[in-house]
Amino acid sequence: MNVVFTIAVLAAALVWAFAVYNRLLRLRDRVNKAWRHLEPDQSNDIAKTVYNRCVGEYNAALEGVPASVVAMVAGFKPARPFQ
Repeated sequence: MNVVFTIAVLAAALVWAFAVYNRLLRLRDRVNKAWRHLEPDQSNDIAKTVYNRCVGEYNAALEGVPASVVAMVAGFKPARPFQ
């Protein structure tokens, strides 16, 4: 019975970590997409705002307790906002 419970807990933790990993991937993709829109015209204030908002959401997600562990293991790095 203890083995089944342990396997169930480990499986739940893996599913949870996979969900966090996918969320971080989606947020990083949003940052990259916003950068691709900003890169050709860096004087565009709307593109700067969108990029910085995406960076803020991504970096905030990296600071959370479950995501920080997944990010450390998976190699996610904080993004730099546009100055």
